[in-house]
Amino acid sequence: MAFFDSFPDRSTLLQSQGQGNTEFPLKVNNHIHTPYSFSAFNSIDSAVKAARDEDIRILGINDFYVTDGYSEFIAKCLDYKLFPLLNIELIGISKEDQEKGIRVNDPGNPGRTYISGKGLSHPSLLPGKQQEKMERVVEESNRQVGRMIELVNRWMERQKVELTLSVEEIMEEHAEHLLRERHVAKAIRIKLEEQAGSDEEFYGLLERIYGGKSSERQRRDIAGLEDELRARLLKSGAPAFVEEDDKAFMSVEEISRIIEDAGGIPTYPMLLDGAGGQITEFESNKELLLEELKERGFRSVEMIPMRNRPEVLKEYAEYFYDHGFMVSFGTEHNTTAMRPLTVACINEIPLEDTLMNISFKGAACLAAHQYLLSKEGPDYPREGREELEELGKAVLNHYFSHL
Repeated sequence: MAFFDSFPDRSTLLQSQGQGNTEFPLKVNNHIHTPYSFSAFNSIDSAVKAARDEDIRILGINDFYVTDGYSEFIAKCLDYKLFPLLNIELIGISKEDQEKGIRVNDPGNPGRTYISGKGLSHPSLLPGKQQEKMERVVEESNRQVGRMIELVNRWMERQKVELTLSVEEIMEEHAEHLLRERHVAKAIRIKLEEQAGSDEEFYGLLERIYGGKSSERQRRDIAGLEDELRARLLKSGAPAFVEEDDKAFMSVEEISRIIEDAGGIPTYPMLLDGAGGQITEFESNKELLLEELKERGFRSVEMIPMRNRPEVLKEYAEYFYDHGFMVSFGTEHNTTAMRPLTVACINEIPLEDTLMNISFKGAACLAAHQYLLSKEGPDYPREGREELEELGKAVLNHYFSHL
């Protein structure tokens, strides 16, 4: 990143540690989505400003499949005096887990595996073939959602609902580069709001769209309505469902290679008890999970605590940190639900101090990693986690002392 150009070399940076006024640990959110994939926020500016207003000092962008928002995100973080972490999220398939019926971190699809890449280089380091592979996945995903839109239009016509969607309109008004089914649900909801004056009209239209079944959501529950629209129109068994093509998914191994080629750190996102309180087969035993993730090349994990009970989050986060993993926390914000950006457990139970420290140390590691990528290149000598934590503290101290 260009703003590292003004930073001193590693040894000078470490020698200066402790000379600034920055008090650690800093408040971190290392996983938010922006409008470049799908977001509760209508702009990167509004997301970063909201983080600043909650005294979050380190913020990580984590869009699906794309890094298009990086430049703007860095600029806004500089404007609002936050430190930017550059991440990405991809979805892969483990054929072995799929064949065995093992759910990994997607509760409804055995073998489906979400993977984050933390601390990517900017500008991109990806070789042309790897970039083309990423773009093909995005194109296939966009084609799938485009077919869903065609089926939605046919369904609306059959239900005698005067509502028509188009890829072009949704891309122009709601999406940036990647088209997702969440954009379709959002577009439908907005058009319904525009057509229906009274609640009676609104729920009458929904009942027709749902084939005679009533809505179970309140009109003011925007995120809930969009989830219901997705479930009743776009998911398996629904009238506009389109099965995903295998071409839309890479293997877990391919994804990890792409992340590493982009300068990033492959990171496993833990679902834990985030699916109705049940933990998937892959994650149910933390000791076996640790060994399996190490076998698959992971040394970094992340959690979205708002899905988890505090005791479950604490058990897994401390266990993995104690066994040498980097641990990150975030909030996603990849629905229209506008929740606080401050990371907390289910029912907004605050993180206890030990978890706040683990969160900060994970962010410090990534700050150091991004600094070393920029100053020494992608082949910089790999450090132990403790060394990265110390260097990261020096990076952050320098950054905040020179704003």
